Amino acid sequence: MNEVVHTSPTIGSNVEEIVVNNTRFLMWDIGGQESLRSSWNTYYTNTEFVIVVVDSTDRERISVTKEELYKMLAHEVSAPCGFNIYLNLCFNLCFNDLADT
Repeated sequence: MNEVVHTSPTIGSNVEEIVVNNTRFLMWDIGGQESLRSSWNTYYTNTEFVIVVVDSTDRERISVTKEELYKMLAHEVSAPCGFNIYLNLCFNLCFNDLADT
C-alpha cells in the first residue's frame, strides 16, 4: 500500500483470478469503448457483482455511463447482481454536480 499506481483506460478486456480465504474471485476488467459495449451482456451470466469506475472529470462520459448503467440494470441476467459505482479523478466535481448530470 502507500504507493501511487498509474493506470490507463482498459482497451479490450483483462481477466484476473485471486483467492482470498479459500474464496475464488474471477474479475473481468472490460473496456468502456463504444465498440465493446454491445458485448458486455455476454459477461453477465454467473456474475455476482458489477463495479463501474467512471472518470468524473469527463462529463460526456458520465452521461454515457448513466445510459449504459440503465441498460445493464434492465438486462434480465444482471438483475440479481450487486452494483457499485466509483468516481475516479474527483478533483473538481462534487456530488451535487454529478447528481445533476
